[in-house]
Amino acid sequence: MRTDRIACGLLIAFWLLASIHSSQAGAGYDVHCTDDKCGFSTAAKIGGGFSFEQAGGFCKKCNKGVDVTWKRSETPPGQLQQFWDPFMGSERQICNCPVCGHPYVVIQNIKDMKFCPKCNKPSLKSKRTIMYD
Repeated sequence: MRTDRIACGLLIAFWLLASIHSSQAGAGYDVHCTDDKCGFSTAAKIGGGFSFEQAGGFCKKCNKGVDVTWKRSETPPGQLQQFWDPFMGSERQICNCPVCGHPYVVIQNIKDMKFCPKCNKPSLKSKRTIMYD
């Protein structure tokens, strides 16, 4: 009886730690347009790791996936700004591209990347290629 309680307690503790830990995990994706005439593809990084945070997105001017990274113990860079998006109904973030300085919208969830930046159709598909923490 006692070993059952201990095992149950350990299982709950492991589940809680895993859920907290996984909430900080990031992932890398290959993103491509399903329109054969378009041919667009890029890489996207979403989310940070255990010791770092990341603001990834797509820079239209550079025509590629970009990101800004900082340590979790530090404050986010000054170029990271928030705004209310009435279309999404939530707070969104914008950041300046580290390559060209042009602003880009930070992607919080890969499902938010729907429209192809090349052909402007809702034809983007993604495949997770890496998970990091």
